[in-house]
Amino acid sequence: MRLPSAAAFLCLVPSLALAGQPDARCQGSPKARAARFSAKAMKDASPQERHAAYVQACALDEVVELTQQLVRFKTVSSEVHASKSPEVAAMGRFLQKWAKAHGMAYRAVGANDVFELSWGSGAPSLGLVFHGDVVPAPAHEWKRPPFEPYVQDGRLFGRGVEDDKGPLASALVALDYARQLGLKPQGRVLVIVGNGEESDWNGMGRYAASEPKPTHVISVDSAYPVVAAQSGFVAWNLVAPVGEAVKSPGATLRAVDVKGGEFLTQVPGAATLKLVPAEGRSLAQALTEVRAAIDAEQKARASLNAEVKEDAQQLVLTVHGKAVHASIADEGHNALWDLSAVAARLPLEDNGITAMLRVLVQRFDGDHFGKKLGVAYSDDGLMGPLISAPTVLRVADGQVSLGVNMRRPQGQDAATFNAALDKAAALVGQDSGGRLKEASGRYVGDAHVADTSGTLVTTLMDIYKRHKNAPDAKPTSVRGGTYARLFPKAVDFGPGFPGEEYTGHAPDESISLESLHAGTQMLAEAIHTLVLSPAPVGSPVK
Repeated sequence: MRLPSAAAFLCLVPSLALAGQPDARCQGSPKARAARFSAKAMKDASPQERHAAYVQACALDEVVELTQQLVRFKTVSSEVHASKSPEVAAMGRFLQKWAKAHGMAYRAVGANDVFELSWGSGAPSLGLVFHGDVVPAPAHEWKRPPFEPYVQDGRLFGRGVEDDKGPLASALVALDYARQLGLKPQGRVLVIVGNGEESDWNGMGRYAASEPKPTHVISVDSAYPVVAAQSGFVAWNLVAPVGEAVKSPGATLRAVDVKGGEFLTQVPGAATLKLVPAEGRSLAQALTEVRAAIDAEQKARASLNAEVKEDAQQLVLTVHGKAVHASIADEGHNALWDLSAVAARLPLEDNGITAMLRVLVQRFDGDHFGKKLGVAYSDDGLMGPLISAPTVLRVADGQVSLGVNMRRPQGQDAATFNAALDKAAALVGQDSGGRLKEASGRYVGDAHVADTSGTLVTTLMDIYKRHKNAPDAKPTSVRGGTYARLFPKAVDFGPGFPGEEYTGHAPDESISLESLHAGTQMLAEAIHTLVLSPAPVGSPVK
């Protein structure tokens, strides 16, 4: 009996790979494997069912291996631009070699800004968009080296396994399995790998503006079911001179350094404040005062995790939060909130650091949505409220600076929002007695919204509903920004599943093998549904 869909066919095929049992059909060379899923071997199955069965049975191990190979390239774009990065160049050579070995064309666009792998001929019909760069991975935050990927307890660990090298590996393997079965796309399928998504989007921006547009564009860099809208990205910076400390009556401590956060798009998981006793006070007296402040704040916020220690005639106050991607700041715990709250209980001499901490506690502490700054608004339909997170606090060159990352929904034009930021800058100036000002580098992006009733969204939603048995699922939006926003009507399809913690920018980044495998299968079906023609009669390709 002919089954109605690839998903229905697969309900008869258990996942031996996830159970740790090798599937005998996956043994041997690619040619031998593919022959076991050919039209001759599976007479009652459609081409789509055969492709789905091949991916379901055999793809996971290959996807994991390819992901691990990609993760070993330390492609941190915020540290070394793609044009100058030997790691990015090395990854490009690896992908070029992989493409040649698997029947795909390859080219590098710009100074290694974009790597493009393509399969088929003619006008581009499907673009699968990824990024090959990753965010920094400070080794002290990780249990094991971040660029030495490993599998443990059913999860694959390493910087980039979820964001975005695992999804890239899924796409390449799914496409290659179709090719091995002798299937052919209608038009070209492009795998587009940008190398500045975590820092400078200019390279992919030029590519998207100048290259022919595929009929359908899918980014796999966000979440399921289908992400049809993205918040606008906002970067906002405050700065103040540290200056000479004002010795006011009752002030017994002086802030000499402060640090929190690693990069703009991650909520800080830790923050530190260095203090010295004011003139005439001992380090022991200062230590007692800081401990008292911690104890007092602990009674106000039970979640506080803070300690203080002596270090070379200074005190180092450290607070711990939970680092998450800034787009989901309300799912983490911002260490800068707690640091500023403890600091507010300390008798500090007034300088730029103290002023910045005062602004943090007055205008950011406890507020994910920009209400205290006066910038809050919401899209009551698809996208929800604006989110705001202070993420990078530093002292350098005699100045203390604070980087703030916001994600804004549709519903307010850029001019109106910029005016709100102007007022917010004036507020923090008043709060700090004129010390704090807005620094250069303001960036206000607009929201991206796709056509939720178009072919692409409805096709992907149908695939997700069937694979996950979620008939009531609906298109969604995210506060994050992906390369999808550079392409008209583009959407994101995975890799994060509802209810699962996203670890893409966090320490010990990981993805479950089950989720990686499920994503590969759904992407394979999307590729087949959107662009593959009926398979020719006969055996798989040699």
